[in-house]
Amino acid sequence: LKYLPGRKLADLRRWMECYRYWNQGGSENVGNMLRLAARGSADATGEAPPVVITPDVGLYHPHANEYFGTPAAYLAWRRGRGDLDPAAPAVALLLYRKHVVTRLQYVDELILSLEERGVVPVPVFINGVEAHVIVRDYLTSAHKHQTGASSPTHLGADAASVEAVVSTVGFPLVGGPAGSMAAGRDPELAARLLGEMDVPYLVAAPLLLQGIDQWRDGGVTGLQSVVLYGLPELDGAIDTTVLGGLVGDDVELVPERVRKLSSRIQGWISLRRTPPAERKVAVVLYGFPPNVG
Repeated sequence: LKYLPGRKLADLRRWMECYRYWNQGGSENVGNMLRLAARGSADATGEAPPVVITPDVGLYHPHANEYFGTPAAYLAWRRGRGDLDPAAPAVALLLYRKHVVTRLQYVDELILSLEERGVVPVPVFINGVEAHVIVRDYLTSAHKHQTGASSPTHLGADAASVEAVVSTVGFPLVGGPAGSMAAGRDPELAARLLGEMDVPYLVAAPLLLQGIDQWRDGGVTGLQSVVLYGLPELDGAIDTTVLGGLVGDDVELVPERVRKLSSRIQGWISLRRTPPAERKVAVVLYGFPPNVG
């Protein structure tokens, strides 16, 4: 930007400077963008305030002062605090980067609530289209170790071994929102990546297009049902849980739904740890037509 002629291309320069702040997001960047736009120039020295850079993909915790570049670095910090049960299962938690950068309160509440209930979330934020990259490169599992299935780009020792994957993003695993269209979807790749992990893949998220009262009255409707149920289930997602929804302009969690999620996660993991010969299966028979058979 410093090579753009100040007078001839002043508007273009200002737009590009503002876009740098907007693209990175966050309250500090947005504040600097607005101050820069209001002044009509950078400042007396011609230099704009520095942009706060947030990685496209990283790991987040509300009590940390930084983002983490690898799951191993995150877990070393988190377990090093000494307040987690060593036997608690690690579970990947996929988050929207935008919601992390803009500090939406539900993100912090979800992470801390899962920890309180005996789950160790590994919170990875993404823009939306990188979910399959996280499963492929950032995560591993006991099954993945046993079979040796890994890509050349896998992080190896810097990856996290998890017993379940929970997505708060919804949409297809491959392509994210772009996977809503057939051209952006790759169910075969999603099946292969999830098969290599061989752990439960769940979707759990607050409703971003529905109020909590509307959901309680009429259930999940319209596009939300496609995002949370239809598209993820094509990849093999199970046990979708609605965690909350809109209250005015805010996204809020329903505590009972978070408790349900943690219970379901632990139930699925417990089932996986149980030897097949000891598992119990319930068979539900649907009596239709009535009084016939």
